[in-house]
Amino acid sequence: MTFQLDADGSQAPGKGSADRYAEGILSHRLPTEMRRLQVMERMLDPDEMAALAGLGIEPTWHCLELGAGAGSIARWLAERCPDGRVVAADVDTSFLAQSRSPNLHVVQQDVEREEFPPGSFDLIHARALFMHLADRDALLSRAVRWLKPGGWLAVSEADMFPVDSTPYPAIRQMWTAAERLFRSQGSDPRWARRLPLLLGRAGLVDIGMSVKVDVLGGGGVTDEFWRSSFAQVKPFLLQQGLVDEAGYAEAHALVDDPNFRDTLWAYVRAWGRRPRD
Repeated sequence: MTFQLDADGSQAPGKGSADRYAEGILSHRLPTEMRRLQVMERMLDPDEMAALAGLGIEPTWHCLELGAGAGSIARWLAERCPDGRVVAADVDTSFLAQSRSPNLHVVQQDVEREEFPPGSFDLIHARALFMHLADRDALLSRAVRWLKPGGWLAVSEADMFPVDSTPYPAIRQMWTAAERLFRSQGSDPRWARRLPLLLGRAGLVDIGMSVKVDVLGGGGVTDEFWRSSFAQVKPFLLQQGLVDEAGYAEAHALVDDPNFRDTLWAYVRAWGRRPRD
């Protein structure tokens, strides 16, 4: 199934399109989700944009932003490609109302069920998306088919491996609870390290990888993201008995301590290029 854009650059969801996040921990219906995404943009966008710029983006490129979220990367790509076209795709586009421009088109689409035309894009980018999809490995291979020859696929995902050795039991309890909660909804928070392997298996070349581990503690946007994320999932954690009020409060008291320092999860970025014909 290919997508058809309406005159205003939007697309109605296809029949059978399912928003698996509608009632979940990342639902756009949650009153805190927009702010959480905006904090994540502040935390991740500088490194994300630098990595994408390193791929040699040209003004005429056609780009696809999968799981566009609140739209910061899609808008940035539209600015970098004024003579090209950027498609911002998400299963819920309610946070993208301000993201339309002459070369930026918002598409409501469930990428788990719907296709883009083969050979359409010079760059496909996804952030914090694949780890939450049921058939993530297969979708990665499908996305490669949507690339033009010579086009780039760039994927960024969180991986929880740095938190395994935290010396703080309360922090370990929170991370363990979060991982169990994500897995209960079909996500895999330890998938990202497979990215270079999967990109190679999908036939891409010139594969690259970077890993960044942010410091938790001391204030700043990393702490803000940690607090906003756990505040959002707190009702789910309590409901499933994964953490109690005392454990939640103890972990937050640690992060509030000006002398506390620990690691956040790692952010894994990987990219590869489709060989030219």
